[in-house]
Amino acid sequence: MKKIISALLYPKRCIACDKVLDYSRYKIGFCEKCYKKIKYAMEPVCKKCGKVIDDYNKEFCQDCQNKKHYFSQSKGIYVYEGNIKLCMYRFKYSNRRCYKYTFTRDILRMHGEWIRSLEVDGIVPVPMYKKKQKERGYNQAEIIAAQLSKEIKIPLYNNIVYRTRKTIPMKGLSDTQRQKNLKNAFNFSGKGLQLKRVLLIDDIYTTGATLDSVAKVLHDAGVKEVYGLCMCVGKGYSS
Repeated sequence: MKKIISALLYPKRCIACDKVLDYSRYKIGFCEKCYKKIKYAMEPVCKKCGKVIDDYNKEFCQDCQNKKHYFSQSKGIYVYEGNIKLCMYRFKYSNRRCYKYTFTRDILRMHGEWIRSLEVDGIVPVPMYKKKQKERGYNQAEIIAAQLSKEIKIPLYNNIVYRTRKTIPMKGLSDTQRQKNLKNAFNFSGKGLQLKRVLLIDDIYTTGATLDSVAKVLHDAGVKEVYGLCMCVGKGYSS
């Protein structure tokens, strides 16, 4: 009875369009209409950053062909377009932390085998600036990382990297501006901790500047390999 009352008072909603779901769609997280429109980051994708590209014969997107990354490889789940943009906005700014269940389900469905094959020592979320996290109430990357850690039984290290200062929003910045914005923005606090391989979690991958900045800090601290997993990726182009 309590579950029925709870379902009536707090109905579960499609994470894409926010409409109330019927019971058959609860575990999927998307209504039938949105599920057909969602674009997953599936092949062909860049073998380095995970962006969707337009040519099965190419291994890397144009960006990754011309840029050195500090992470070994990164994967994405959704293409950052359409209602997924609204979904990520609500997840970040409207306290829709419950989206973590759908996100984690899709992570494991798409890349669970890959994650296990990496044999990482820990999962690390990209950190937020403390003041910003206090204002928002949570770090969206940490929410995903914690749920993934719980389900896949890999330790979570959510405090070994921290932001040293506030950075400006990255939207609209060029790759060079992003790198400048993030210069010396992260530091390592896990002294004495020996990790060989780490899975780094973030919400959106655009140019890789954030992953690279955190990966460099981890490498400088002695981590040998850093892999990335981002909920959303853009579309890349192959040359």
